[in-house]
Amino acid sequence: MAVCGALSLAACSSQTDLRKAELAALTLQLPGDYDNSHQVLTILRLAAPLVGDQVFYVRETAADDARRVISEHIWNLDVAADKRIIGTVYRFEEPDRWRHGADGPELFRSLLMRDLQPLAGCAMIWRKSSLGFSAAGATDSCPQSWRLEGDALSFSEHSGAAADGFYHFARRVGAH
Repeated sequence: MAVCGALSLAACSSQTDLRKAELAALTLQLPGDYDNSHQVLTILRLAAPLVGDQVFYVRETAADDARRVISEHIWNLDVAADKRIIGTVYRFEEPDRWRHGADGPELFRSLLMRDLQPLAGCAMIWRKSSLGFSAAGATDSCPQSWRLEGDALSFSEHSGAAADGFYHFARRVGAH
């Protein structure tokens, strides 16, 4: 019985270690500036220790005018107790206060949990595949999907304008 328990514990530990390694790879690959003919998507890794260890600022702007912000969110990625990579999505309580964060990411060092509001039901489950990473909403109330494959990033809100339902972006050369 003790041997079974030890083997089970070792399997759990190896699954956790595997997910942590996958999370480390994702955090290296994810940041950057991505664009298509209509939008620019900026993903910055942040030093926001009071929010989490793997925190990202995600901003979508119009391709022809960076001042036209379409959306801004904070993602906090972590390995959950069930050994899945979970991304919690937050919106800003005071968006104007953080508006220039992409130009000066040090602004986010003062980010606190009280500055954020989680988007209810919008946790994303990230998975590694042979092509890269993908994420899907953990519930039907947040139907977003993401794919990160090399220098290509795509997301869908299941109402996308693209024929396959995804908005497609390519990493900008020389970006982050």
